[in-house]
Amino acid sequence: MTGDLWRALTCFLKAPAFALRHRMAWMFLVPALLWVAFAAGLFALSTWLVGLLEPWLRGLVGAGEAPRQEDLHGLWAYVQAFFQGTGAVLLLVAVKLALIFLFALVNKYIVLIVLSPLLAYASERAEEHLTGRSYPFSAAQLVKDAGRGVLIALRNGALELTINLVVWVGTLFVPVLAPLSAVLLLLVSAYFYGFSMFDYVFERRRMGLRASVRAVNANVGMVLVNGALFALLAKVPLVGLMFAPLMSAIGASLAWVGKEEGRPTR
Repeated sequence: MTGDLWRALTCFLKAPAFALRHRMAWMFLVPALLWVAFAAGLFALSTWLVGLLEPWLRGLVGAGEAPRQEDLHGLWAYVQAFFQGTGAVLLLVAVKLALIFLFALVNKYIVLIVLSPLLAYASERAEEHLTGRSYPFSAAQLVKDAGRGVLIALRNGALELTINLVVWVGTLFVPVLAPLSAVLLLLVSAYFYGFSMFDYVFERRRMGLRASVRAVNANVGMVLVNGALFALLAKVPLVGLMFAPLMSAIGASLAWVGKEEGRPTR
């Protein structure tokens, strides 16, 4: 188990040098352009939704225009209006943060779906350079591999979102579990990230979904380390999305082939 953890770590970290050595570095530019497009879209969408919800939220807390301060009654009404307005602003900020968090959760799977053809190709090329086994280019096979990657991302995204919602609701009722919930959600995210990356390797072995799940669970240490590194690096703006997906896909391929062939970790 410890060997698997170390293998996944070293393979992830040496993925950029491996890509540079084998003329695969151009691939890192694609996610960077995608990040710029998604960041702009996320900001515009969250701003639009908050603007749409603002009148309803202000009505919910009873916020309106401040009354005139002509007497003590007017002063008290002004104070009430001030705090109602403050509550509305705080509620709007909370809603915007919640929307950004939700979009970020969904966004990573959108990224995995859009980048699926590139990640499948990068995983395949890494194995070719590592083993010498040739995988002749086939548009039909690339579409099939990318399609499977999309389906896996959709499946994993739905499962992770469901688990997140269950944990969030549970934490609301038992707040003391918040630290444990945070760790659990990190592990869940790492598992599904790693699953998506190793599945590109499993597809080349013609494994079905059930066989892939068994392979992932049998090598959960490698999967979790790969996925956790992906998740942590992805949190760094631009640089994370530029490097994390490809480092994870290439690292998963190097780790699996290394273990499969009994290669020592260095």
